[in-house]
Amino acid sequence: MRAILPFLLFFCASPALAENVQGEDDARAHQQIALLAPSDPALEAAKTDLFDCEQGCLTPAEAATLAFSAGEGAVQEGRVLLDIKGGGQSLQGNLGELFFVNSHQDYAELGTLTIAFEARVLRALLRRARTCGGALVDGEITVEGCRGGGIKDVNMFTMMQALNKCRIVVEGDIRLQWIDASFGLRSPKSNKRGEFEKGYFQPWIWVEDADQISFVYED
Repeated sequence: MRAILPFLLFFCASPALAENVQGEDDARAHQQIALLAPSDPALEAAKTDLFDCEQGCLTPAEAATLAFSAGEGAVQEGRVLLDIKGGGQSLQGNLGELFFVNSHQDYAELGTLTIAFEARVLRALLRRARTCGGALVDGEITVEGCRGGGIKDVNMFTMMQALNKCRIVVEGDIRLQWIDASFGLRSPKSNKRGEFEKGYFQPWIWVEDADQISFVYED
């Protein structure tokens, strides 16, 4: 079970991108990888002026392309510039209790990159992020007047109140994470019962230390 808000959906539901799928599914996967090539013009322009990107930064689309091209089980080290546009929380299951932020608000949009971390990492991030005033109105968070502030309860709502719309640089290993779901393709590997469960691959960076993330503020 996952606690998710409609505007904070974080799954990149692109099951046709799964590696090791033969025939038509495999051909479609490679066609969709090619569609990831165009990058966000705003992020591309921002990279040239950022100290954190002097050694090179990827956009989320470029990071997703790298992950899918490398395939299942491969790890690609990289530094990614992204704007946080969605997020969520996993409460149980094979992912455990994790928090997520991602690069797209629409979970189904091709090229979404998910940043995953545990509560201890989130606490450290909230100490560094500016707390923004806002409210939850008609399923959307409105953000006004950012300021420095203390830590509130660590949950999905306070996370998005502080982090939504933030521009960050994330450094870490880019990989494909298999997500069990009732839709999608059969898993390339069987479970303990020898069954091939349905799901899809999602490009991830797993953040184990808050220092892997830098905040980018215009002022």
